[in-house]
Amino acid sequence: MASTEKVRDRIAEIISRPYGVRYEEIKWVMDQLGATERPSKHGQLFRLRSHRILINEHNSGKNTVPKYCVDDFRDLMIELGLY
Repeated sequence: MASTEKVRDRIAEIISRPYGVRYEEIKWVMDQLGATERPSKHGQLFRLRSHRILINEHNSGKNTVPKYCVDDFRDLMIELGLY
């Protein structure tokens, strides 16, 4: 498991560039925070404590997640006090 500082740095780096974020980058952060994951119809649903977030795995054939997923990720990290 990565240090809290490394996780915070990765969160800040992801949020600083809302376009071009790969699903694996968000998954790494969520795994480090101990989130559970399950597939859903349109992506992956992560559960972290009492919070849930849906991350679509691909954006129109690209290997990136849509910007609104990064925005949702940012909002969750702010709510958890990690950003």
